Amino acid sequence: MTSPAERDAEPPPSFVRNFVRTLAFMLVCGIVGPIFLIIYFASGSDPLIGWMLWTGLGVTLLDVVLAVVIASGRTASQRRSYRLGRTGRRAVAEILSAEQTGVRVNDQPLLVLKVRIQGADVTPFDDERRVVISDLHLPLLYAGPVPVLVDPEVREWEFDWDAARPGLAVRATAAPAPDERTRADRLAELDSLLQRDLVSREEYDAARARILGEI
Repeated sequence: MTSPAERDAEPPPSFVRNFVRTLAFMLVCGIVGPIFLIIYFASGSDPLIGWMLWTGLGVTLLDVVLAVVIASGRTASQRRSYRLGRTGRRAVAEILSAEQTGVRVNDQPLLVLKVRIQGADVTPFDDERRVVISDLHLPLLYAGPVPVLVDPEVREWEFDWDAARPGLAVRATAAPAPDERTRADRLAELDSLLQRDLVSREEYDAARARILGEI
């Protein structure tokens, strides 16, 4: 968990740093471009393999362009997080709906979320966006309102996962509130969650066994 002091000590996001890291990674993955250039110049610029020069330059240039695009997006996201972490107001997001897209980014699910943001000094507003949620944080979406940091003037927000973790521990150790729904309703909701891929088969089987065990 990141403490406020550690958060304040973090350096501001840097496009140059992101660009260098991204370009280095892409050159390693797309190393065929630099290899063609090395072979061409090592051969004494042999005209018979002149195609290696242009191919190598093209691939390397493509790597640079992609690195600029990726680094720009990553830096913009980091700068928003950096600003919200220092000036954003604390609020909570009520998850109105969470739909799987079937897409995974860096092996993490991309979800379409509809949320209602509200707080003591934040005028409530609804928002819908596509968000990559790690498998570690996914259960927090179904455990109640999730803490967020908000800029109410432009309605920018992001989840404050560091603040959400203690709440999860409290809910996990506290006695669960009684569920007044019928078992049939709870089983039907569980089936719906499984059909929408919002729970795994293992989670489904465990929850179903708990509900049936109450009979």
